[in-house]
Amino acid sequence: MTILRRRLLQSLPLLSLVAAKPQSSDGGVTTTDLVLNCDTAAAPALARAADRFRERTGVQVRIFPTSPGLLLPQLTRKVQNDLLFTQGPIMAAAAAAGLIAGEAAGAWRNRFVLAARGGAGEAALTGRIAVPDPTPAADADGPALIRALGLGEDKILGVLDTDEVAFLLARGEASAGLLHAGDLASRPGLETIRPVPESVAPPVVYRVAVTTLARRPNPRAFVDFLISPEGAAALTAHSLEIAA
Repeated sequence: MTILRRRLLQSLPLLSLVAAKPQSSDGGVTTTDLVLNCDTAAAPALARAADRFRERTGVQVRIFPTSPGLLLPQLTRKVQNDLLFTQGPIMAAAAAAGLIAGEAAGAWRNRFVLAARGGAGEAALTGRIAVPDPTPAADADGPALIRALGLGEDKILGVLDTDEVAFLLARGEASAGLLHAGDLASRPGLETIRPVPESVAPPVVYRVAVTTLARRPNPRAFVDFLISPEGAAALTAHSLEIAA
């Protein structure tokens, strides 16, 4: 399956949700399910937290991973969205545009790592290294980072984002790749071979907020859950560290 086709298939659930959301006779939304859009790299941890929240409350939080550069355009176009979980600068831009209801909450760090298939070790760094290109879809300039680490310009394989990096690693089309620590929790076939120093690539820091598009009952309940000890444990189990 090509990367473009896979991206289109990933977008279908969100498009179908917008087209077919349940409504009452007066036009109001009848479902209590919540919709959360987030950076792609944060999705595995949020899915785990959403499972715990559903066990506790019976309310399902539907997680829609989205390339960071598309989150704000979706909100601007009023794509149905109750909650936003994204990195600080995007959250600040959403607030400035009047798309956030109240204050953003929490702060979680997602570190960068160099990863490879299990057992490959440091030898994987002698082959092709897949990294996100500096585009709105990514949250790192992968080629610049590899150069800063002194790993060689000729080894760089630029792709869309860390989701595509993991895809190529799993298929054996790259020997090593730049990922977030949070990407690895849902990909047991991959492992960290070297953490990226914060001086080279600071961790991405996420926050969460209710959007002004929210129409379902009490979306704030999931925000409160994420910052509770139980919610925090679900996120940290997938390598999202609580930021001081």
